[in-house]
Amino acid sequence: MRAVLITGASGFIGAHVAKTFAERGVRVVATGRNLSMLERHAIYAECRRCDLASDDIEPLLDRIDTIVHCAALSSPWGSRAAFRTHNVVATQRLVAAALERGIERFVHLSSPSIYFRFDHQFNVGEAQCPVRFVNDYAKTKREAEHVVADGQRRGLHTIVLRPRAVYGEGDAAIMPRVLKVARRGVFPLFGAGRAHIDTTYVGNVVEAIWRAAHASPELSGRSYNITDGAPLSVRDLLEQVFAALEWRVRFVNVPTSVALTFAGLAELIAHCLPSQPEPRLTRYGVGVLAYSQTLSIAAARDELGYRPAWTTAQGIERYAHWYARHDAH
Repeated sequence: MRAVLITGASGFIGAHVAKTFAERGVRVVATGRNLSMLERHAIYAECRRCDLASDDIEPLLDRIDTIVHCAALSSPWGSRAAFRTHNVVATQRLVAAALERGIERFVHLSSPSIYFRFDHQFNVGEAQCPVRFVNDYAKTKREAEHVVADGQRRGLHTIVLRPRAVYGEGDAAIMPRVLKVARRGVFPLFGAGRAHIDTTYVGNVVEAIWRAAHASPELSGRSYNITDGAPLSVRDLLEQVFAALEWRVRFVNVPTSVALTFAGLAELIAHCLPSQPEPRLTRYGVGVLAYSQTLSIAAARDELGYRPAWTTAQGIERYAHWYARHDAH
């Protein structure tokens, strides 16, 4: 790999990927829709603003041999049209451009949300994918995987990664939602917080992407779960987070059935409002904390040689140190 295009570089994961690849001697072209966020990479990357769903992609691919596609609309709430535009149409256009230019490798970041159902699941493998999806985000991420698979059948060397619950320095999705609730000093636990879930420190995701970008062509077309490799109960995980932040937070047990009922009502009300704002509580938000979902990373270990470089405890400590420096309340 000599030169890489990293999409979504103005976002959380893409920013970490751009910095790490540049530090390892790779020419980096960083692209995203937020120019001010992209400019953070200007000292080590070529920064080019681009909306993959509508702008000309061709100029991004000059002398590029590898694409790492991190860009996506990632949210538990939003319009179906927006999810399709940013997760499916953008991927279609990028795959088409990659095939046209003869790009050597294409690493696509997907999501384990495609596995989700309102039930406990343990040691989920990459082939366990339902026909119906919990929301439009999960549905369009799976559709994007199909787009990448079609590109692979047409000659593109592809690998799909599904990192679970990514957190770390700069996280603007998972931790902010958790901490917004915890600031009140009380945090609801569904099912007493007994559900076991996986998380992934962003540094481990970057290592997995690095390995995927250097993987043997024999692995083309494969998909891999990525996690820290050590599931925790929701309560244990939250206790570690709050302890690292030195926050005193009291847990309150809320029956899962009650939480799902209130979340359903909140969603119904939100859908009736003109702007359809994201409700404070969604059924998916309840579900990911109420139902166990642990993933097998055996394939990533055996085929990519992936080994989590940081434990969850180490990742949480690193996040807590970053948060202490950047917290603006």
